[in-house]
Amino acid sequence: MIRFGALAGLLLGATLVASGCAPELGPLFKLAAIAQPSLPETSDPSVVRVDTQYYVYGSNNYLRAPVTKTTDIDRSYSLSEKNSITQEAMPTSAAWVARPQQLWAPSVAQFGSRWVMFFSADRRYAPQPNNPQCVGRAWSSSPVGPFVPEAQPFTCGLDQVGGALDPEVTTDAQGNPFLLVAFSDTEAPIHSIPLDANANPTGPPVQILGRQYGWEYHFIENPSMAYDYTRGNYLLTYSAGVWWQRDYSTGIARCSSPLGPCTSDPSGPWISASAGRTAPGGLSFFTDTTGASRAIFSTFAEGHETTNGGRSATIMPLTLTPLVGLGPIVK
Repeated sequence: MIRFGALAGLLLGATLVASGCAPELGPLFKLAAIAQPSLPETSDPSVVRVDTQYYVYGSNNYLRAPVTKTTDIDRSYSLSEKNSITQEAMPTSAAWVARPQQLWAPSVAQFGSRWVMFFSADRRYAPQPNNPQCVGRAWSSSPVGPFVPEAQPFTCGLDQVGGALDPEVTTDAQGNPFLLVAFSDTEAPIHSIPLDANANPTGPPVQILGRQYGWEYHFIENPSMAYDYTRGNYLLTYSAGVWWQRDYSTGIARCSSPLGPCTSDPSGPWISASAGRTAPGGLSFFTDTTGASRAIFSTFAEGHETTNGGRSATIMPLTLTPLVGLGPIVK
């Protein structure tokens, strides 16, 4: 569970562009076969664990902000089984949202006695109609909600113009919180925002990763980060491409800190279409009841890529040694 009280230290000197030397990426294991999904109709997923209880959040389906509550993340659910343990986490949409039922890529964390949900939605009357995305913020006394959204967006991009999406709350090794976010209308979308104990920014957004390679076509988004205790730095994953296309994929980078600098893998995506599953994206990290790291991400069934639902979530273990990979390492 990500939980924040008083900050462990004060973050000073954040700049618009991360500086310093980026760490080497190190040995990786490319995922050979995506495990079959266990949570149907669950896209852009993220997970919060409270003791033995897991809360799985996802983008809107028949609910605006679905949250699935389970104590067993190692079983596969049918759609009806999953729906029976899923409820609406945000009964009322934010006033600024153009389409009230729309909400995607939610990220939930505890700050003091309150729970915050950062989420994406398109805003009304966007100054750039092609980039209407904003990140909103909502509050609740419980991880299942009801989350009450704030009247104004948290961010709508650099200078509040170009669009912002796919928020993800993360922490550094000392427990200091950050919000990872993708900013539209830029070739370097992935940014990090330092937060205080009330989930407010303590500095400007810091650019930590841009598009560099051909396989990162169209856009990079969906940032997520995990601390690598074996090497003392951070893994950053991100989605690349167009989310409803087969070749949408997940890239990986290594960062000195949540504020960068970061080095991404030039050899191609970390996770790409395999085993009858395509467009792997929206990856998020969490820990299970044993303290082991897990990854959750969504895919389509091959040949069923669409903009109208159809993605399901897969959960796999994250390995850090001797190679960074998902699932059992098979050479």
